[in-house]
Amino acid sequence: MTSADAATVAERKHRLRQEMRARRMAMPAAAHAAASRAAAWAALSGLPWRDRPEVALFWPLADEIDTLPLLHALHWLGARPLLPRMQGRGRPLTFHAWKPDAPLVQGPFRVLEPTPDLAAVLPRIVLAPLLAFDRAGRRLGYGAAFYDMTFAALAAAAPLRVGYCFACQEVAAVPADASDVALELVVTETGCHVIT
Repeated sequence: MTSADAATVAERKHRLRQEMRARRMAMPAAAHAAASRAAAWAALSGLPWRDRPEVALFWPLADEIDTLPLLHALHWLGARPLLPRMQGRGRPLTFHAWKPDAPLVQGPFRVLEPTPDLAAVLPRIVLAPLLAFDRAGRRLGYGAAFYDMTFAALAAAAPLRVGYCFACQEVAAVPADASDVALELVVTETGCHVIT
């Protein structure tokens, strides 16, 4: 990819991020809550969490899909939900066990994360946040590449790579470059969608 091509992809990603943030923020609160609960049910029904109980999620930002219904359900059903910790820019995330009464600390970007004293746990399923996805498995994140770096770092362990978001975040095509790691599944309130 030439530098001109890379600049074009970067500009297309920037424009799509703005569009998708506005789309997600426009969801009414009741629809947001109902879709978050439906997506949790879709994840429990469609993901192989019984065989892969170490399931990494993320603590939601204000307009992201609410992960708390799924975090609580996985905990009470006997799985081992995990949350990420940032290790600094340019470094992959680490994941740590979460329980409903576990203290969280505010990390970078106002994201709550586990305390630094907890041991890292290797996830078997990673549910990643996103702004947009397409049916080819391309994922548009927030631009810092934390999940792309994390998926690359975990490649030998081969965790299931899953997007977790609202159905309205689907687009026809997400601009991508060689560093973008594709998803294998996307879970929304409409179900668990296998990437083909």
